[in-house]
Amino acid sequence: MTPQHISLAILVNVIWGASFIAAKIGIGQLPPLFFTGLRFFLTALILVFALRPLRGQMRHMFGIAMTMGVAHFAFLYLGIKLAGGVSAVAVTVQLIAPFSLLLAVVVLKEQTSPGRLIGVAVAFGGVIVLGFDPVVLDQINGVLLVVISAFSAAIGLVLMRLLRPVGVYAMQGWTGAMSAPPLLLLSFLIEDGQIDALMNIDLHGLGALAFIVLGTTVVAHGGWYYLLRLYPVSTLTPYGLLAPVFGVCFAVLIFDETLSIRFLVGAMMTVTGVAITHFAKKPATPT
Repeated sequence: MTPQHISLAILVNVIWGASFIAAKIGIGQLPPLFFTGLRFFLTALILVFALRPLRGQMRHMFGIAMTMGVAHFAFLYLGIKLAGGVSAVAVTVQLIAPFSLLLAVVVLKEQTSPGRLIGVAVAFGGVIVLGFDPVVLDQINGVLLVVISAFSAAIGLVLMRLLRPVGVYAMQGWTGAMSAPPLLLLSFLIEDGQIDALMNIDLHGLGALAFIVLGTTVVAHGGWYYLLRLYPVSTLTPYGLLAPVFGVCFAVLIFDETLSIRFLVGAMMTVTGVAITHFAKKPATPT
């Protein structure tokens, strides 16, 4: 990779790590489901130029939006709200990778290798170790919601495998357009105070929302898609593992979250397990 592309890969993961901080700030001022729906509404508005019908693929696109959009981010933001902290969330959401591998084996009948299954076990073991950390134990309900969030995203990733190639902004735009209505409807059914909260949001809240919409959608997702067109996934994966590291570092620096030895061991196990699932030898293709 060129120095410029390495810098872009690192920047993308800095943004993804910082998005956990922005989410906590945002849902501190707006109800979580309302914040999530607003995020997707604004995303669809910005990417309206990419909203062209995907012939023969709209049903799969709807499934992706309901899993990777509605379920994933609703449970993620509710998890952050309930947990109160960011560090455990940033690590736990990495279960998307092992969940995806298991679902691909079960649903798509893909073959896997013992090494990759070991990676799955190590990643889940790391989250279990995290769960016994006294600080995380106080946040366990939020962490469990993040586990559901990761599983939802994994379902979405499996559905994406059934989709013919779609541009990153078309994917983000349709996800936003399809996710915003049910999220906003759900918010007004079970949450309250949305309008008052929106009218009283301060610059920190607005900045957090803008950062997530523009930073993660336009810069981070767009930048990563650009790199994926130039390099294989195996080349980019080590950089992708930096996102939880940046997320935890930002949580410590900005929110003064404390990290115990048990937390660090669990986090290392989870990230290592995710790395193993990516780098373990693939099974030989039958001839």
